[in-house]
Amino acid sequence: MKKRRAWKKWTLILFITIALFPYLTVKAAGVTFDTETEIDETIGIIDDLVSGFLHISGEALTCCGLDDAIIQIGDAPIYDLLTGLPVHASSIKIGMEVRVAYFQQADEHSQALAIWLNPGHKDAAVFSTIVSENIYYGPDYTVFLSADGRYRITLTLDTFIYDPDFGQIAPEDIIPGQEFFVWVDMITASSPAQVYPDKVVSICKFR
Repeated sequence: MKKRRAWKKWTLILFITIALFPYLTVKAAGVTFDTETEIDETIGIIDDLVSGFLHISGEALTCCGLDDAIIQIGDAPIYDLLTGLPVHASSIKIGMEVRVAYFQQADEHSQALAIWLNPGHKDAAVFSTIVSENIYYGPDYTVFLSADGRYRITLTLDTFIYDPDFGQIAPEDIIPGQEFFVWVDMITASSPAQVYPDKVVSICKFR
């Protein structure tokens, strides 16, 4: 695992270096978009699901204030926030509440980048967070500050830590730049807030 962490660090450094080029295009959800592409998010109810397209309705659903949107699923990673784990597209059902990150294609249809099922459920993730460079590896635990400085998060061997690519991982495998959904029973009122999660699940990066 230690070797994998070092490999991930070099991968992260390479990704950041490449991202500095303004005209770079990358692959995501089976399509291409450039680094200046505007990404929107919306939450709504699925009214219909036809030929790989979601028809979602809700109040002021889009950035333009429309109350419905049609978004292509493509190869976007899909999570069920009841468990935090990735699921197959067959888990998407009409009448289900979804949260979708998407962008506008050149041909004017919207392409999903990531989809979260059941985002309003009481057992869903309390918040998502990104690991900052401020991180400490102890014996059988890892402590890190969130990138926004709001949370000081401690992960131990008792914390369920899941990565869609590697399965269950250890606290020592956490690296700066990773993004997680976080489940927690209590957050202190201190600044930064002290957080001891029951479960964290790594969010898929756009592929």
